[in-house]
Amino acid sequence: MSQVSTPRRETQPDGSVRIWFAAPILHHAEPKGFVTLREPMALESWQIGDPVSYIYDDRGYGTPYVDRERLLQWIRLLIVDHDADILGRERDLALSFLIEETVLGFFRQGRTRLRPPSEGSPAQESALPRSNA
Repeated sequence: MSQVSTPRRETQPDGSVRIWFAAPILHHAEPKGFVTLREPMALESWQIGDPVSYIYDDRGYGTPYVDRERLLQWIRLLIVDHDADILGRERDLALSFLIEETVLGFFRQGRTRLRPPSEGSPAQESALPRSNA
């Protein structure tokens, strides 16, 4: 039985993330083995916003959801050495999920850095945020 190659991610020293493809993907007639996503900049975050939003119920409890249009904006913006439209035509869903999780991870890491260390483990922090409304 042949082994199927899967894409993999590698965090770079500058905070960017390189995603290695399962097989090379053409970029303007040149086969490339990876794509790099850079970290978002503060101004971009202020302009576009977090790709994760919340829907609040009557009691003010929020349920997170991924704003797909905003996520796509981020993917297109953060890819630095490939074309998002070319990658979007690939049929490798594992690559798709890895790119999505990389972008969402940039924001998750940013939010995590804001929490004081005394708040406990991530497992204890599963309570949903409350609306200030």
